[in-house]
Amino acid sequence: MRGLARLGSALLGLALHDPALACPNGPVRIVVPVVAGGPMDRLARGLAEHLAQATGQPHVVENRSGGMTIPAWDTVAKAPADGCTLLVASTSGRTVLPLQVQRLPFDPGRDLLPVTPLADVPQLFVAHPAAGIRSLADLVEKARRDPVGVTIAIPTPGAMTHLAAVALQREAGIRLNEVPYRGGAPAALAVRSGEVAMMSADVGAVLPLVRSGDLVALATASARRLPELPEVPTVAEAGFGELEASNVYALFAPAGLPRRLLERLHEHVARAMGTPQMTEPLRRIGMVPRVVSPEAFETELREQERRVAPLARAMAQFGQ
Repeated sequence: MRGLARLGSALLGLALHDPALACPNGPVRIVVPVVAGGPMDRLARGLAEHLAQATGQPHVVENRSGGMTIPAWDTVAKAPADGCTLLVASTSGRTVLPLQVQRLPFDPGRDLLPVTPLADVPQLFVAHPAAGIRSLADLVEKARRDPVGVTIAIPTPGAMTHLAAVALQREAGIRLNEVPYRGGAPAALAVRSGEVAMMSADVGAVLPLVRSGDLVALATASARRLPELPEVPTVAEAGFGELEASNVYALFAPAGLPRRLLERLHEHVARAMGTPQMTEPLRRIGMVPRVVSPEAFETELREQERRVAPLARAMAQFGQ
């Protein structure tokens, strides 16, 4: 019996260590293009913990913020295609960034391999309670009275939150004073402190602050109201046109990753994202976890490129 127990323990140990994903020179790096503390960073750290347990290989999160997310994407694009360097980022780096920056040091469509989406993240417009903005109508009235006096935090310039802010300004015929930040967490803190009047945010970055009363939810940039905030109207319901700007947090790897490694990585990620320990904390902050095949994800990205291209070009014309 003792021999069988030892054999069972050994087999379990082998099951928890996946040699196909071993990195002999150190831990697997998961690069994230934002500072620590925000919803994308929390998602990446949760995924890193689950993958480390599943593979027996340490995983560490490396925050490379700023530069319109270019340093993070470039780091992974130029890394060896051995599964030892991964990227958790918004898909806007693949679909929007090339339309905003003419000469990138990498080609997002050629140099990075889309593995799977991880979570859909609706966009929410919020304001500081003392800003005197309780609705989009209040915002428009205030911005028209004082075109440079209403500040809006931009968590990541050029990302989906930025596109949502520009789209709202175009629909409403207003201009806001944009203040860039290095991710959702510092931007949300700036609005919470009153340093900036409002922001367009991934819902996960601000939902706890809305629930606590530290921020006022104005409208959601989605087709339907959020289940977590059923009293908050959509932008369309508020009378400012159809505006759907959900973000997608996703996993990418360097292009050229061997198929067997891609399949093993995808399998481990799918298992991790199927656990309540991983998904429930995300759902509590308004994120919608999901996993699809790399092929289906590539199709999604091409469709997103088609949808956001007109708005991204309009952003440049808008003088952002």
